[in-house]
Amino acid sequence: MESGTREKARNVLKRILAAASYDVEEVGDPLDLSAVGNEDALVVLCSDDPETIGSFDSMIYRLRIGEDDWACRKLLFTLDPAVQTEDCIRWGPDEFACYAGRAALAEVLGQTLVLNLPGPARTAWRGQIEASPAAVKEELQDGPALPHLPLKISEMRACGIAGLQGTAKCRFIPYWNYRYVSTGEREVKDRLVSFDAEGTGAVNAINGLKMEINPDDIERGPVPFGSEIVATRLVREDVEEQLVRDIIDRLTQRVRFRYEKGDAIFYEEKTLKPDRSNIKVDIEAVYVPVWQVRGGSKIVEVNGFTGEILSMPMDEGVELL
Repeated sequence: MESGTREKARNVLKRILAAASYDVEEVGDPLDLSAVGNEDALVVLCSDDPETIGSFDSMIYRLRIGEDDWACRKLLFTLDPAVQTEDCIRWGPDEFACYAGRAALAEVLGQTLVLNLPGPARTAWRGQIEASPAAVKEELQDGPALPHLPLKISEMRACGIAGLQGTAKCRFIPYWNYRYVSTGEREVKDRLVSFDAEGTGAVNAINGLKMEINPDDIERGPVPFGSEIVATRLVREDVEEQLVRDIIDRLTQRVRFRYEKGDAIFYEEKTLKPDRSNIKVDIEAVYVPVWQVRGGSKIVEVNGFTGEILSMPMDEGVELL
């Protein structure tokens, strides 16, 4: 494969993997790319050279951090139909064209490309990719089943977003997710005031900060194994009462009306509030994934669902960079 063709293929493969939410980097010869996702890691080779392909096919690559080693899957792109492999995913022109087109469409529609790659998925850890003579074979385990936002940002990506060289810990922070409905009306001097309203929101169950959570994004199942589940500190009943007070304040209206009495004209103002019994609040705990990235004495928190750096700590007592 000529160098120009290889470079073009590398660039397209980078876009394909990025469309599938992989964190992609170029690596030195003989490899082309490394890609780290939420549940697996890949090394990529673009080549038609039998010797290079044979070495790539027989080699086992690991993603290493500390004492943990995770086997990487191998993706080969070749234009030589005669190439035979035993231990890597092989893409020829057909697979290349198929996924390039799907990646372009996913980008246009703002969707995530789904790659149907054979072989076991591994939890990705931030570290340095190395060749190794043996693979580590461990089955993924699941954490407790909770309503939560999915973890879309890998540990490696979180460290890159934070701009720190260090370690990261995944924590699931509890939020009181709520939906309220208010009904009722009041009539004053032939003037009808409605208190019909509804809305949604979420309150951090640690520090009381508010955020918006799309109900369609909530998953109800196990969180990744090894994640820290942070306990709630704000009592559900207290949060609900505060929400009701806030709703009443928001819907309270001042009504000014005019009336005549004898030869005089009077203006009167009344404050109308919704009835507490007409406000219904549904509330449940929903957990938000947060990467707590530590580099030396500095800690940066990254939202594991959106990738956003948090300006305020999700938990108490956290020093932010």
